[in-house]
Formats: sequence, structure tokens, C-alpha cells
Amino acid sequence: MTDTENKIKEQTTRKRPNPWTLRVVVILFIWVLIYFFFAGPGRLLFPSLLISYTSVSDNKNTVYFYGDRIEKALDVLWLASVTQDSIEHFWGEKSGDGFKKGVTIFLCDSPRQYVHLTWNKEMGSAVMGRMVLNESRIEEGMTSYSVMIHEMYQLYITRKFGYLPSVFFYPKWFEEGCATMLQEYSVAADKLGENLRSWPAMVSVTSLNRPWSWQTMADMEDGKMASKGYGQVCLFTRYLESRFGKEKLQEYEAMMHWTSSPKKNFKRVFQLPLATVESEWLQSMKETQEAPEEASFIPLPFDCLIFLRWLFLGIILLFPIFLIVRWVKLIFSRRK
Repeated sequence: MTDTENKIKEQTTRKRPNPWTLRVVVILFIWVLIYFFFAGPGRLLFPSLLISYTSVSDNKNTVYFYGDRIEKALDVLWLASVTQDSIEHFWGEKSGDGFKKGVTIFLCDSPRQYVHLTWNKEMGSAVMGRMVLNESRIEEGMTSYSVMIHEMYQLYITRKFGYLPSVFFYPKWFEEGCATMLQEYSVAADKLGENLRSWPAMVSVTSLNRPWSWQTMADMEDGKMASKGYGQVCLFTRYLESRFGKEKLQEYEAMMHWTSSPKKNFKRVFQLPLATVESEWLQSMKETQEAPEEASFIPLPFDCLIFLRWLFLGIILLFPIFLIVRWVKLIFSRRK
């Protein structure tokens, strides 16, 4: 074999990927999926895996509950219809398409059950297109209706715009602001002034456009910033409604699309930049003494754990696409 042939062989060997590396990655990915669907939130897609739960339905919505709590499940079932009607009325929708297929709700009677299904410790969650309620934490200064309509609104946004568009293009501050405003009252909003006086700093809504930025804000000061954040976006959304009218909120929401910029849409609808309107809102809060004179906005820090969490989620979503593209290339290369 000549030197030229040896060099060509060496280059071919270097470029050829190690099949065992890819196999190990695929096996690990499959194990992650199995764990997610059999020991995590993925089980919500397959209620049959939760054999200890019983269900009740009104031919539209379905509630899965644990133990002998049929009366509580029926109350939740009724609240589901009430909150859906309230959300559609708020946005002036008459078609009912947002909840046409109904909603599946899981009612957990203990924190342990709730954590196993959601991997968090909140009062409620909208996960995998389903709603999970942590009954043990509801009524801690919040009614069942408040928790229900908040989570129902987030499901409404996901269904109307799709999961990925709602994550990447629907402003998180507007989603949480509307969801909190729809509650008959908000403990977080009521305590905003008190929180500001103890620590007169907030994260600007201009930085709270994505779920990961919202989670970063909620984790600041060991979680103490969360109540302030919900109160802030709730009162700011109320301010937009009182100053510009509900029709402007509806117009802004109707313009949400993955091809358009939320900030440009805001300026187009309200005729002012978002940062300017927010500054004017804070000034009005100071004038009415709802916020101290020293209240101001602070930058959002970088949170490594949240970054890694969303990176992991991105890998889960993109890895199958990578495998499909790679296999398609192999098929075409073999045909040639």
C-alpha cells in the first residue's frame, strides 16, 4: 500500500464516528424518557399508569382524584367550567375553541403525590397540557378558584399558541400578569407595597419575557422575590387596563405570534415603549405611596441551575431531531 493510500485510509478512519458512542447516548436518552414517563410528569399523558387514581367527568373536563374524595373532585370539575368561561369572557371569545377538547385535572391530596407528578412544590401547575392541583397547599391565603383560574389561563395560552411559541414568543410577564389579575384577588398584589418597603427593588418586566427569566426572578433572595414578582406584574397589567382600556390588552394579546416581536407589538398597540410605560407606572405607585421613593429596578442575575435545567430540556427536545437527520443522511449516503 502506498503512502498516499495510507493517508487516505487514516483520514477516513478519523472522520468515521464511533458507533459505540452514539449507541451509549441513545441508550441513555431512552432511559431518560422511560424515567420521565414512568416516574415523572410524563405519566400525566397516560393516566392509566396511575392505577390508584379514580376519575370523574362531565363529558368535557375530567378530574382524577385519590381516595374517597368524590365531592371535592366534583367541586373541582364545576370550577373548571366556571374558570374556562371566565377566561373566554375576559378575551371576548365566543367560539369556545380554547377549551373545546376539555382539560384533564389531577387532584393530589398530599405534597408527596404532587411532587411525584410535577417535580415542584407549588399550589398548582400546568404541565404536559394537564393541570395538577396541590390540595394540601390550597387555601393558604388563596382560594381554590384563584389557583384554578391561574393555572387554567396558562393552559389556555399553551393551547392557543402552542407550547414552543408560548415559551419563546409569549411574554411571561404578560401571561402571569393576566393570570394573576383574573383571580378574584391576589395576595401577592396586595402585599407588593409591604414587600417593596422591606426591600425596594424589583426586576423590570422588560427582563421577564421568558420562563427561565421568570424562574430566575422567583429564585432570587431565596424565593422571597416570587411574591413581589407576581404582585408587580399583576398591578402593572391592571395599570395597563385602567390607563389604556381592556380593548388594548385584547389587541396586544391578539398580535402574539412567533414571527413578531412582543416589544414592537407593545409599542404599536400602546404607542409607547414598554420600559417607558413601566417607569410611568412605578412613578404613579410612588405618588400614591404604594411604593417607597427609593423603589427601583435591578438587573436579572445569571442562574446556573436554571440554565442547566433548560439546556437539559432543550437536549431532550432536539436530540430526536438530530437522530432523524443523521439517519436520513446515512440512508441517502448508502444509496449513492
